[in-house]
Amino acid sequence: MNWMFSTKTLARCASAFLALQFGLAGLASAEFPDKTIRIIVPFAPGGGVDALARPFAKELGEILKANVIVDNKASNTGQIGAMEVARAQADGYTLLISSAAFGTTPAFYPKVPYDPVKDFEAVTIIGSTPQVLVANVNFKANNVQDLLAVAKAGAPVNFALSASTGIQALATELMSTMANVKFTNVPYKGAGAAFTDLIGGQVDVMVDNPASSMPHVRSGKLKLLATTGAKRMATLPNTPAIAEVLPGFEALNWFVLAAPAGTPPAVLDRLHAATLEAMHRPVMKQFFERDGIDAVGNSRADAKKFVAGEVTKWTKIVKDKGLQVQ
Repeated sequence: MNWMFSTKTLARCASAFLALQFGLAGLASAEFPDKTIRIIVPFAPGGGVDALARPFAKELGEILKANVIVDNKASNTGQIGAMEVARAQADGYTLLISSAAFGTTPAFYPKVPYDPVKDFEAVTIIGSTPQVLVANVNFKANNVQDLLAVAKAGAPVNFALSASTGIQALATELMSTMANVKFTNVPYKGAGAAFTDLIGGQVDVMVDNPASSMPHVRSGKLKLLATTGAKRMATLPNTPAIAEVLPGFEALNWFVLAAPAGTPPAVLDRLHAATLEAMHRPVMKQFFERDGIDAVGNSRADAKKFVAGEVTKWTKIVKDKGLQVQ
């Protein structure tokens, strides 16, 4: 039997094989989803990410006509859940919804066992929210200009940090760096104790999320100095952004939907389209409005670029300031 094949014959066979492979992949993508989709939330039930993921999962399931469940894999930094998604089969059935911690954790933990950019496919940034800068009612500063003037005059400005690795702590360091001033950071194990001391006057100022801070502002226990977005918040139009004093300043919490790297593009596109549809449903619109979240819904390419930019930005701050987990 003659086993010799011409180059043209081999080429035709290879082409047929590749066509078959792509055809099967396309068929699998076209049938997506045909089983339960699991969204891993890398934090405990009841937190901000979990609160977003649950109504989103319900809406996504209705749109895709599939069962979509939320699975909490809690850890302080979100590493456990993110690692599970990074190692999952890249078929679109195991997804991640995480917060800005997804981009900031590698800055503090260089040996984290995954890369937020290389090991994941960002489907979209679901939403983002600026933080707020609040102060004790008796603190001498009433705005960012006053705050920086106090610090530049050499008077101590005690900043409460509800966590040493969160976006709030990093926003504080970014403001210090851009304004070339020094703050005295006072770390706490959680926002509850930090708010108690801030209201009591043991510390002066704090960056925190609007949902936790604004009830204290409305009740007169704290005063609002600024917000941390690139522009003023739609829900707080009379409150200046820090960027009005420090151009280029921006520190956001954000929520990303991501899949393991290597997930077929057709599956990612299906998830992206369904996510945007879910975001425009009344339930999600009400959620965004209630929690002061700006809906984003950017393209997959822009989402990946955004995550990469956040990783680079905060890693530089952590290295330049010599920040460490406390």
